Amino acid sequence: MTFSKRRASAFAPRLTPWLASLMLGVMMTACATPPQNPTTRPPVYDRPVIQNPDGVDPQLPKPREEEPEKTPEEEADEKDAEIAKREGLTPPHMQGRPIRRVALLLPFSASNSRLRTEAGSMLQAAEMAVFDRDRADVLLIALDTAGTEDGTRMATQKAMDAGADIILGPVLAPNVTAARDQSRRVDIPIIAFSTNQAVAGDGVYLLSFPPEAEVERITRYAAAQGARRFALLGPNNGYTRRVEPAYRRAVSGVGAQYVITQTYSGSSINDMQGPASELARAYLQGGQRFDAVLLPESGTALRSLGPLLPYYNVNPASVKFIGTSLWDRLETTREPALRGGIFAAPDKDASANFKSAFEATYDAKPSTLASQAYDGISIAALIAEDDPKDRKARLTDPQGFYGVDGFVRFRVNGTPERGLAVYEVRQGQFVLIDPAPKTAEDLGITLN
Repeated sequence: MTFSKRRASAFAPRLTPWLASLMLGVMMTACATPPQNPTTRPPVYDRPVIQNPDGVDPQLPKPREEEPEKTPEEEADEKDAEIAKREGLTPPHMQGRPIRRVALLLPFSASNSRLRTEAGSMLQAAEMAVFDRDRADVLLIALDTAGTEDGTRMATQKAMDAGADIILGPVLAPNVTAARDQSRRVDIPIIAFSTNQAVAGDGVYLLSFPPEAEVERITRYAAAQGARRFALLGPNNGYTRRVEPAYRRAVSGVGAQYVITQTYSGSSINDMQGPASELARAYLQGGQRFDAVLLPESGTALRSLGPLLPYYNVNPASVKFIGTSLWDRLETTREPALRGGIFAAPDKDASANFKSAFEATYDAKPSTLASQAYDGISIAALIAEDDPKDRKARLTDPQGFYGVDGFVRFRVNGTPERGLAVYEVRQGQFVLIDPAPKTAEDLGITLN
C-alpha cells in the first residue's frame, strides 16, 4: 500500500488540548551513510492506529478507598497492567517487535498562524520519514504544545506518561527549556529544533542550523581565499547581536583581524546610508581597510544594503561581500551589487530528493523545518533502539549522522556541528563553490 495524498490528509492533527498518537515506523543510517531515497515508498502494513496519548480509559471506575491486601501475583498483574496502560496498545502488525516510542512536540494550536503551518508541515515530514522505513517498530506520539511553556510542560508530561524513549521538539527556545525541566527526572533525551544555542545541553540536543555555525563557515572559507581583515555592516537587531560575537570568534580562530562594525536601526535605505558611509569612510580614509564585510540581511533589505558600499566607493572587486543563509532567497540574485558575494547555507543537493518527494506526496512545498523533522524522526528511531543508559552517548557519536539535510554531529554540550555548503551569487543564480562536508573527517574531526 502506498502513502498517498489522500492518506496524508487523513493524518492531519486535531487541534485539541492533546493530539492523538500515531503508530508509525522510521530509522536513519549513522555516520556518513546517506538515507534511502525518500522518493522510494516501501510497503506499509495499515493505516496508523489512533491512540489516547494519556493511555487512560475515562470509563474506568474509581478504586474503593479501602481494598483488601493483594497477593504478590495480583501485584505483579497490576504492575503489568499499569505498564500496558502507560505504553498503550500494540497494533497487530507490531506484535512481538521491540517498540521505540518517539514523542513529537509541536505547536499545532499556537496563536501564531505561521507556527501552526510549520507544525503541520513538520508532522507531514515525520509521517513521510516513517513510511520510508522498511519496518514498523516505532510508535510516534504527536503532542500539541500550543506554542506556550505551559502547553509544553503538559505535552512533555503526556510524553513521559506514554513511556516515550526520546522527545523531538519543541521549536521555540523557552518551550525547549520547559520540556527539559519537565522531563529531567526521567532523563529522556530531547532533540529540539530551536536555533538558540543557549538552550542546548543538560539532555537537550539541537538539530537546527544556528546562524553562528553559518558565520563560522563563511569566515573560514573567506580566510582560506586570502581575506585577513573583516568588517560587519548590518541591522541593530537580535540576529546581528547573535552573529557578531560568533563572527569575532571565527575571525580570531583563523588568525585574522576584526576591524570594524557599523549597525543601523530600521530597514529602509535611509536608515542604512549613514552607517554605510561611515564604514566606507573608515575603509577609504581612516586606515581601517578590510577584505571582507558580513552583511547579515535578507530580502528587500539586503537589496537596499548591497549597493550602498559601492555607491560610497567600496569596490566589491576588492572587498568580498559575505553572508549567511539569510541570503538564500530569490531577491538576492536580482541585485547586481551582490554578484560575486558568497554565503554559507545548508546543502541544497542533500535535500533535493526530500523536497521532491514531499511535494509529490502532499502537493505542497515543505516548510522551513520540515526536513529537520524528517531527519529527527530517523535519528530518534536509531537512538531509541539502544540501551537507555547509552542513548546520550550514541547521540554524541563523533561520526555523526547523515540525512536529508546533510551531515550533523552533536557536541557533548548539545550544539550541532553542521555540514554547510558555500554558494556564490552568479548570473542570476546560486552556484555551489565549496561543497558541504559529508563526514566528520571532512569537518577536520579526528576519530579514534
